[in-house]
Amino acid sequence: MSLQFEVSSLIMGRIWYYMKLTDANFSINCGGPQMMGRDDILYETEDSALGPATFIVTSTEKWGVSNAGLFPENSENPLFTRNTLAQVTGTDVTPKLFQTSRMSLGSLRYYGLGLENGPYTVTLQFAETVYESHTSQTWESLGRRVFDIYIQGTRKTKDFDISKEADGVNQAVVRKFNVSVSENYLEIHLFWAGKGTCCIPDDGDYGPLIATVHAASGFTKKSKTGLIVGIVVPVGVASLLLIFAILYMRRKKSEKEDDEDILGLGPRPYTFSYAELRAATEDFNPSNKLGEGGYGPVYKGTLSDGRVVAVKQLSVASHQGKSQFVSEIATISAVQHRNLVKLYGCCIQGSHRILVYEYLENKSLDQALFGTSNLHLDWPTRFNILLGTARGLAYLHEESRPRVVHRDVKVSNILLDAEFSPKISDFGLAKLYDDEKTHISTRVAGTM
Repeated sequence: MSLQFEVSSLIMGRIWYYMKLTDANFSINCGGPQMMGRDDILYETEDSALGPATFIVTSTEKWGVSNAGLFPENSENPLFTRNTLAQVTGTDVTPKLFQTSRMSLGSLRYYGLGLENGPYTVTLQFAETVYESHTSQTWESLGRRVFDIYIQGTRKTKDFDISKEADGVNQAVVRKFNVSVSENYLEIHLFWAGKGTCCIPDDGDYGPLIATVHAASGFTKKSKTGLIVGIVVPVGVASLLLIFAILYMRRKKSEKEDDEDILGLGPRPYTFSYAELRAATEDFNPSNKLGEGGYGPVYKGTLSDGRVVAVKQLSVASHQGKSQFVSEIATISAVQHRNLVKLYGCCIQGSHRILVYEYLENKSLDQALFGTSNLHLDWPTRFNILLGTARGLAYLHEESRPRVVHRDVKVSNILLDAEFSPKISDFGLAKLYDDEKTHISTRVAGTM
């Protein structure tokens, strides 16, 4: 009964997950209150007070906004919003949406969060509501607003001038962009590149100005339904296979105690023979030794299929070491992320307890920073290493199932691949948490 409940929960959980993704579109009334447009799109409120360096995530956690920039001679912070009572024309959407706009003196970004991966259409609407018409022959009409539009880090439009594109002020301009979302994340960046005017009609009247943002997934309702069905059927088949696998493993309880811990973990990792690993490391030759951690040495090896691996030979001097090996196998098998070291398999033959990891060419961060290697880590590379490490830890703490607390993060446990991308290792001793439990622990762990 319990097994059937778990299988049903798994299926319903996956359906709920994909149903949630299908509602990942977002629409924003920049600088103004929530409003329904004539296009039957509900534009959410975006009227928070943004300072010259501010980042805000909406309460729905579907999107965020950030602003950077301050006019150097302005003693008081501008409001970073613009309001007008003028009637904006040239739009099929509610003109009232253009009575408020969000502006920036340098860099304005909107972020889509938790989106489904795939094609998206991004619709941006603008109207110049600050400057006067170029035909008015006044000093105030000489103002020019010029900025660039980036989406997903790629410049889509250079030197974008709202009034020039609309052939006048208080005229709507709509721009649509087809983009791809690959990591459940979308970035829309409006950037003032130092062009145009800065003080007409007032100080700080320049930089990006936008009225609405709308991002819509390219998935149709039919394709979403097909996606859900495509998930349910394989999950159902996999669940039946899981039932048979569990029943089969229950019949293997008579095997040796050393192997029972591994078999009871669920999905079993690939198992190498001790002879295979001994040949790969040239009988664990000292010349292939990469280092030694708290639970045994690590050797470089080459498998028969040509793969270069790191072989961690665990010391089994105590029963505690064996238990920690089992915990590490269960943990690493359950979590996978681009900033975590990948586990290829293990060896559980006799008294041998060995882990086989991917081999990372640039070894550990401490060797790169403090060792004798000739690696050059400039500041952008170091920043990317910090960012990748943070992403790996965030995945362990919040996204993986089960959740994992590393409790021994140090430079020797951060490895670098050929592109200097960081990968966190040695989280096998981490304390595992159920979904209802917190991350709080008073137990001492890690390296002194």
